[in-house]
Amino acid sequence: MNKRFLGLVLSVVMVACLSNQSYAQRWFKTSSLEFGLIGGASHYGGELTDDKFFESRGLKPSVGLITRWTPRDVVTFRLSAIYGSLEGDDKWYEDQDDPNRRNLNFQSTLWDFTGAAEINLRRMDMKQKSGIIPYVFGGVSVFKFNPKSQFIYDATSPHITRPNSAYADLEVRDGEWIELQPLGTEGQETTEFNERRRYHLTQLAVPLGAGFKFKFNHKWTMGVEYGARFTFTDYIDDVSTTYVDPSRLQAQYGAMSAAMADKSPVLHDELGDNVRGNSDKNDTYGILGVTVTYRLYGNRPVCPGFK
Repeated sequence: MNKRFLGLVLSVVMVACLSNQSYAQRWFKTSSLEFGLIGGASHYGGELTDDKFFESRGLKPSVGLITRWTPRDVVTFRLSAIYGSLEGDDKWYEDQDDPNRRNLNFQSTLWDFTGAAEINLRRMDMKQKSGIIPYVFGGVSVFKFNPKSQFIYDATSPHITRPNSAYADLEVRDGEWIELQPLGTEGQETTEFNERRRYHLTQLAVPLGAGFKFKFNHKWTMGVEYGARFTFTDYIDDVSTTYVDPSRLQAQYGAMSAAMADKSPVLHDELGDNVRGNSDKNDTYGILGVTVTYRLYGNRPVCPGFK
């Protein structure tokens, strides 16, 4: 009885193992793991692109790494890490003879870490040697930025004529690139504007995009894609709400804060003409990329043998 039972158990195990082996072999044939590079350009959209989503003058080079895993022929999961930069400048749009112009600008490095799912709009048959596969993707991004602006000393600046102004002492810093977030240029965390909190330099975004994958053979694939990042901050460019009295900024953060907050030929009134940005609309950025990936194959699973 025991021998018959043991034989039955061994038979079931062998059948299950062979079945699992067959399934696993089919799974490895239809799945893939790819590693590669992504290079292209990044850009920003916000107050300093005149609220346009895309401004070609703001395109900056970007480069990074990407990995893709395709467990089925319709869905591909991906991770990417991209380094680029962002830029915006009022000079692209403003009349330079207008005394009320903001005259603001910024540049920032960009680190973008994205996890997303691609939906292949054409079945990704791994047995097919070549072909074109359109896809859309969405997911979650974590990005890091740090807006800076160049300080240009101006002996005719209206800041010089302010009472108790220390602007003249900044002449030795002419041409220096200044980090804007520590300056609290919109009165963040001052006594009068304590509700305005200092923005974080690491933020979340929702990436949405589309592209094409060009499969050359079983190993190499090239792709072209564009992905927009919809953020939850309006401070990628350090511009969002209103001007504050430069005397407040100088008292709290120093003369450089007042100088970088208002670069207009005519200083703005805190209580009157005080609009500096549009806080109702968050900033965005996008990445145009060309990918080149190499496909790796999994090991063929083996069932244990019985003697």
